[in-house]
Amino acid sequence: MRKLHVISIQKVYLDIVVNQLAEIFGDAIELSAITLQELTMDVIGEQDIVILSKEILKGITRPFIPESCPIIIANREVNIAATKELYKLQEGQQILVINDTIEHAVETAISLKNIYFEHDYIAYDPVDLMPSTINWIVTPGEMELVPREFENVIDIGPRTLDFKTVQETAKNVKCELEQVLLMNRYYKSQLALAEKLVDKNELQNKKMSVQQTTKRSKVEDRTEKNNPLPEETMRSIIEKIEEHGFLEESLAILAIYKEAKENFESFGRATVKLKLRDAGITFSDQQLRLRLEIMQEIGLVNARQGRGGTKLSDKGETFLKQHNEASSVGF
Repeated sequence: MRKLHVISIQKVYLDIVVNQLAEIFGDAIELSAITLQELTMDVIGEQDIVILSKEILKGITRPFIPESCPIIIANREVNIAATKELYKLQEGQQILVINDTIEHAVETAISLKNIYFEHDYIAYDPVDLMPSTINWIVTPGEMELVPREFENVIDIGPRTLDFKTVQETAKNVKCELEQVLLMNRYYKSQLALAEKLVDKNELQNKKMSVQQTTKRSKVEDRTEKNNPLPEETMRSIIEKIEEHGFLEESLAILAIYKEAKENFESFGRATVKLKLRDAGITFSDQQLRLRLEIMQEIGLVNARQGRGGTKLSDKGETFLKQHNEASSVGF
């Protein structure tokens, strides 16, 4: 099995390319991801293949690459699988394209024009004033460069390898897939990257929601510390928990954090998982994380940054106490 090295200046772009190639050629080649800083003389063998993220890297990397190695220059293309929001727009929109450089913004604008020809595109140059007639801003994964005052923003995610680069790679690795199958795998790779973009955006939105909820729960904790929760609030909490699993499992988690609170200890998720297993409840990391996120959203626990760990809130302690008392009298 031949080894395919991908060399790039930026680690972020390197990860995108390697993930895409793994979706397409993962069963036919061994992949290696190398940043320019990590490149040394003994990394690339004579029978290997190299993909460079830019033409300019050819001269810089030449001393490190044996003469017998094929070198492929990667070309980028908009990830069509991540452009669903653009497809929904009414035709005739004025769209500003923001990327990390004006060169990349121009390339992205051209790609979008070739696909969604119904709209007009302007590549944003930071030295110019922001156009006043813009309907939408589109960025390929560079949200931090978009001015915060703009609400009509579409993130189409980082650009991927174009199909021509994939074809050239297939030829060099002697991939025997028919053209139509190679194209299907190419589409699959774009879908995989688009899904990661969706997951990333959902995670960011969830973090913002959790931060806002945490602020509210701190205020609520002050008022609820010594007061019982109304019956309606108890029912609402139980319904919310049961939307995502069994109530008894979440009660077991709260009981573990109550133990930690009483002993002035801090339990990490690994400890909580072990204690749950002792109680006959088996959770994966993802399942436990989801339960804790839900309970934090409700205000039953507080997740703190760093080594602070997750703590049982006063509201959570009150809920657990009232539920246990109600259960003991047959509620």
